[in-house]
Amino acid sequence: MIEKIIEEKFSVLANDVEGKSICMVGHSQLDQWDCEEIKGYKVRNCGISGISSFEYNEKILNKNNLNCDADIFLVMHGTNDIVWNYTIDEIVLSIKKTVDYIRERNLSAPIIFLSCLHVNGRLDRNNSRIDEMNAALKKILKDSVIWVDTTFMDDKYGNLDEAYTKDGLHITDAGYKALKDEIERTMRGIGL
Repeated sequence: MIEKIIEEKFSVLANDVEGKSICMVGHSQLDQWDCEEIKGYKVRNCGISGISSFEYNEKILNKNNLNCDADIFLVMHGTNDIVWNYTIDEIVLSIKKTVDYIRERNLSAPIIFLSCLHVNGRLDRNNSRIDEMNAALKKILKDSVIWVDTTFMDDKYGNLDEAYTKDGLHITDAGYKALKDEIERTMRGIGL
């Protein structure tokens, strides 16, 4: 499935868009976002449903198939990493490779990193493991990215709010609106 999505998105991965652009890099929570622009920047959605950061590195980045000419990058990885038997350190280093790949090819574009969203009622993912991974990511990426904490999307129990999720993991239109509002607030905060 992942190879098929990559093949279908090859031209999106390889080509930039005209004008100011923001490139989304990550898994299904970005891939399924039907978003054409954020704060006047055209969106190039390079998210791949079902992919882990390890697979993103292996199948896209190691082959130099991601064009990094965008003005801003929006990165979200992690939820598909924690379901495998990787240590937190292995996951964090894999995700860091994505950030390093972008930075090596584009010295000036801000990289906005969305922390891994909590889940709600999922047996395949665990919010305490997500918290552990997010804390480690925030520490290792602190000098490389603009960190966006996504816990504003949680309910009072620390789970992804039911209004923002279809199945405890994937995001509803209301969730994407809340996410877009937070990203635009972050962009304003850095003068964009």
